[in-house]
Amino acid sequence: MVDFKMTKDGLILYIKDYTDIYSVLQNIDEKVKGMRSFFAQGDKIMLLVEEHEKHIADIPKIVSRVQELGLTISHVLMGSEGEKDVIIRKKVDMVNQGDTRSGTKIVKKNLRGGQNIIHSGDVILIGNLHAGAEIVAGGSVIVFGRCQGTVRAGINEGRESIIAVLSFEAPFAQISDLKGTFTEKITFPCVLYVKSGRIEVREYNTKIGGISIE
Repeated sequence: MVDFKMTKDGLILYIKDYTDIYSVLQNIDEKVKGMRSFFAQGDKIMLLVEEHEKHIADIPKIVSRVQELGLTISHVLMGSEGEKDVIIRKKVDMVNQGDTRSGTKIVKKNLRGGQNIIHSGDVILIGNLHAGAEIVAGGSVIVFGRCQGTVRAGINEGRESIIAVLSFEAPFAQISDLKGTFTEKITFPCVLYVKSGRIEVREYNTKIGGISIE
């Protein structure tokens, strides 16, 4: 289910398609601890999960567990296992910046296409999220900039999570298990939230310091 594979691009933590995330996390613990003499604190590895889209909700948990074990994931890969080597279809650069004491991840930069942030809690991006970039967050996401890339919020914390941005130009967003597609560009501060089983978009109201979502 879980294995390390050495490739020409570097060491990959390869996770085969699975049904139980808790077994995967336990396997990761056993594999990393069994290779403790091989790794140094902070060593960088890559992560590849078969059927990546199917398991997107588990990716923050996997990344978090690997970091707890003292390793850093430099890239998230999409691909599969070939007869002789790992077949990599896409390679996404992980943006690794420290979390605050509250567990919120704050990233102060523009995210270009091919970069992503994966975090088990809330994420604050101070910069633009360009097309082709992605944020996957266990909680809420705030973007102090233009949002043109993909945001997946509430992966762990559910439908109470929100996405708040200065302008929203993305074709797709996700909160918890709900997905929405969008065609309209919103050039003013707004909040995406769940109401009546769907993702709604509402202008940020400066008079009340937010929005009313009751």
